[in-house]
Amino acid sequence: MNRSDSQVTNAERGPDRTSAGLLTLDEAGPVQLGFWVPNRVWATARFLVPLRETIAERRRAGTLTPMTPAVAELKDWVTGHSVYRMWVNSMIEQANAYVAGLDEPTRKEISGDGDALWIDGYDSLFEIINEIVTTSPAYNTTVMVGTPMNGLLAVAMATEAGVALFHDTTFNDQFKKVLDAWNTFLKSPESLDKLDINHPEKPGSWISEAAWKAGVWDQMVHDASKPGYGYDSWNAFFIRQFVPGARPFLGDPALNVNIGCETTPWQYTDDVALETGFWVKDVNYSLLDLFGGQWELAERFQGGQLYQGFLSATHYHRWKAPIDGTIVRSWVQPGTYFAQRPGQGEGQGTWEGTESQPYLGHVAARAVFVFEHETFGSVALICIGMVEVSTCVIEPRFLVDAGAAPVTVARGTEIGHFEFGGSTHMMIFQPGKVQLADWAINAVNHRNDPDPTPMGTVIATRPGAGR
Repeated sequence: MNRSDSQVTNAERGPDRTSAGLLTLDEAGPVQLGFWVPNRVWATARFLVPLRETIAERRRAGTLTPMTPAVAELKDWVTGHSVYRMWVNSMIEQANAYVAGLDEPTRKEISGDGDALWIDGYDSLFEIINEIVTTSPAYNTTVMVGTPMNGLLAVAMATEAGVALFHDTTFNDQFKKVLDAWNTFLKSPESLDKLDINHPEKPGSWISEAAWKAGVWDQMVHDASKPGYGYDSWNAFFIRQFVPGARPFLGDPALNVNIGCETTPWQYTDDVALETGFWVKDVNYSLLDLFGGQWELAERFQGGQLYQGFLSATHYHRWKAPIDGTIVRSWVQPGTYFAQRPGQGEGQGTWEGTESQPYLGHVAARAVFVFEHETFGSVALICIGMVEVSTCVIEPRFLVDAGAAPVTVARGTEIGHFEFGGSTHMMIFQPGKVQLADWAINAVNHRNDPDPTPMGTVIATRPGAGR
């Protein structure tokens, strides 16, 4: 169940961490189930420490899960390439040093005895990765629900070595083989173990009473009488549809633009720059980089408005056309998976959610759509993969290559989806073409909203037409 910051326990809050380079509690944002802003080291540890201890017990008992070919290949490849083995070992050492340097109360929040080792070592890293990719993500009440790989790497990927490693194209190509193998498993019937209608309260169950209370099934298609609630794989469940009529597209299509993703507001900016240093401390957007170096497209939006929101891992993961019009260009831009913004302003420990969210729009794998409308001009929707949620799928009939004829689309038509998870997204508008809704302009004031802004909500209106 999503909880407001006032409902977070004192134990989860921990002491004020300003002296160690973390945000103060008042500024740190929510610790909420499934939200993309898990920004306290002890919150992530709620997931990782028990998993690490379970694997250690299996190692001692000789019952470790056999290493999959994809993980074995990655480990062999890293071991055989000295530079990458150095980076991986340095990343582990730096993550452990960071956690060991936390104050004693925080270390005890992570581990009862204060021994806050993050990753046991080189072999342990691959054992944990292997455990993650041979199981389906569990429902749980930690912030890592739905994103277990992120729970493992949350500290490590923000270290100096981790930033270098996960920005490296060659390493990403190797790591993608592991994510692809996991994706294959999550699309198989073997991944349905946590949607077991015969044991709905088993550990990690997505059909448990707790999952129902958390809104996992609110207005979602399901059949409780069928195995897997009617789904043939965990991924099919995770990209489940709303029941008909649950998300009507509101407003007048001649006057209004609708939000193209289920969204929790994050940020708004206007007068967006064509080029800027998006990697620096201040949160900047660079249109040229958002559009993958496509000058003609980027220049259309120079000086315009940009809205960014995120999807919880427990929410709706499909994208729909925000207007009646044409798609003039669409493609999937390859990118990174676990790269974080170098030198995040708030310090290590707030790794994956806050300052890196705008950054990921420039470097992460993402689907880019550019729509055209006679009144609203060009409207862009960018759907961005975050961490293991790295697969963006555009419906084939809405893939529009450079130079191809535009494709007509009606608002509310499904145009694509994320694979097995939630993420972040942007909508970008040309200058002077629309007036954004107050909730979008004041996005930062809605970051802690317990429920997302529904798909189909009006985000923009033709100037002079009212709101």
